[in-house]
Amino acid sequence: MRNYSLLFISVFLLNGCTKPTTGEADRKQSSAVSAETVKPSQAEPSGLQHIDKQKAISIPIESRPYITVAAVSPQTFTATVQAPSRVEFRAKALSTVGAVVAGRLGKINVQVGDRVKAGTALATLESSEAAQMRADIARSKAELQRAEDRAKRQAIMQKSGVGLEIERAEADIQLRQAHADYERSVQAVRLLGEGADQSIVLRAPIDGVVLRVNASIGAAVEAGSVLFELGEPGALWIVADVFDNDLPLIEKGAKASMQISALPEPVYGHVVAISAAMQPDLRRGAVYIEFDDANLPLKPGMFARASIAAAGPRRIVLPTTAVLIKDKKHTVVYVETADGQFEPRNVTIGQARDGQVPVLEGLGEGDRVVISGALLLDSAAAMLL
Repeated sequence: MRNYSLLFISVFLLNGCTKPTTGEADRKQSSAVSAETVKPSQAEPSGLQHIDKQKAISIPIESRPYITVAAVSPQTFTATVQAPSRVEFRAKALSTVGAVVAGRLGKINVQVGDRVKAGTALATLESSEAAQMRADIARSKAELQRAEDRAKRQAIMQKSGVGLEIERAEADIQLRQAHADYERSVQAVRLLGEGADQSIVLRAPIDGVVLRVNASIGAAVEAGSVLFELGEPGALWIVADVFDNDLPLIEKGAKASMQISALPEPVYGHVVAISAAMQPDLRRGAVYIEFDDANLPLKPGMFARASIAAAGPRRIVLPTTAVLIKDKKHTVVYVETADGQFEPRNVTIGQARDGQVPVLEGLGEGDRVVISGALLLDSAAAMLL
């Protein structure tokens, strides 16, 4: 029994001192390597390797045939900008007639659609304020006459040696005040227009057509109320709402064609002005187009579709496959900085047409841009078109 115990202890000690087998060592080493490399493999997409903290990307040689790179340079970008449009009166062809003072309409002489000449009596307004203002003229005129007589009398008395200088100076001041009151009353009545006592005759300021009548006979109106709107039908133009990215491509004098639903054939014109203000909610600016033919059967409010020639300055033009959208708002292209190395660059672009898009800002002549296969460099982006 004692011999068996000694034999068991000897075998146990020999097993504890034996080195691990080759297969066991390989399995442990493989596990260590896997633990070290699992984090990078999860952080980077397959086939790509970030080489620095500036978002530069390199690709393996076997993937390069799927990417096309080309050097870019400015070129003349001729295209057509499409924009929704409408027919409107030109600013000089619109006019309004309103009430200078509060009152009541006693008579209306026109209706919507009537053609009137400048000076035509449109309506008669009855106003107690007008009667008071005209009465103020008579009162201020009488005060002015008395002030003039007083000033003359003081001047004569001073020459005779019986007047005082202070009294003459006071009379002169009263005369100036009376004269100012009279002039103020005259100007106020002049703004009222023609009429007598409490009546005011409202007249058309321009030749045109009555577009709108905003009151009826007997209606009480407030001071400043617009009662009539007039317009000259022959003085119309097209107002096109152009996206902000396309505005730099349009120049004054550019040719334009308009398709108006009420006309069988397109009509033509040219750009006469570009608005400096933008519509912030629509990101559009107004472009004003004058018709080449002023005798078209058009009416304000008609809708149209404008096509404006956009022969702007020389710009870099890319295929739409080169431009990516990031975060639904940023436009990005990839530029080759070294052999097989690329970096993203934010750009400002115009509207894409026929598979081409102008680059307004962000690229320079000679930059090597990925024009196809850009999604292989950035799978998180979406193609523009």
